[in-house]
Amino acid sequence: MPLIPERHTAPEFLDLSPESYAPEELEGTLADIRVVNRYLGDRPAILKHLAAMAKGLPGFSLLDIATGSADLPIAIVEWARRNELQTAITAVDINEQTVDIARRHAAGFPEIRVEVADGLRLPYPDKSFDIVVCSKTAHHLSNEDAVRLVAEMLRVARKGYLLMDLRRSWIAYGLICLLTRIFTRNRLTRYDGPLSVLKSFTPAELTALARDAGAAKFAVFREPFWLLVLSGEIA
Repeated sequence: MPLIPERHTAPEFLDLSPESYAPEELEGTLADIRVVNRYLGDRPAILKHLAAMAKGLPGFSLLDIATGSADLPIAIVEWARRNELQTAITAVDINEQTVDIARRHAAGFPEIRVEVADGLRLPYPDKSFDIVVCSKTAHHLSNEDAVRLVAEMLRVARKGYLLMDLRRSWIAYGLICLLTRIFTRNRLTRYDGPLSVLKSFTPAELTALARDAGAAKFAVFREPFWLLVLSGEIA
């Protein structure tokens, strides 16, 4: 058995049309994702790198691509409020049902605007946002589309960008298989969670994607719970 699993390309449920699952299943899997983001390192990893990128700024505008239920934008706003930073966040997702859910969750946060948009064809001019963030989305895409995603992030960012995804490993795969059997009955989560690990990246693969997208000044960081963060500055 190889030390690192071969990268898979099969579609996850969330890659399919909304007719492939019930609305309550979508609600349930997004709730599961919120739990993962809260307790398995996603929030701390994003906030750690965002804090470094925003250091010295009185505030910032931010675009969150493929926002899901907008839990990461909410965490960013809460962090910014604690640190007395002004924020204006645009959170986008291609799935209209997901956007409706995100709008409900972000209703108490006037700093957040939620819109329907495709991360591969963002409807915003060049350099529209100080910082652009995308979490656990690149592994859903082909290599060509993942490169397009990073290129779009580069295009609309003024200062920097953060792309977070999973790091492929057998340990991560075994752990997520176990956790999705213990803590959820949602069939989307149980199927998509383990497959997400097998579709994810090594540090070398994520580095290659960034270079192919035209990124120049960037680094790839390993974070706890088998996360990778691509952190880049705009030259």
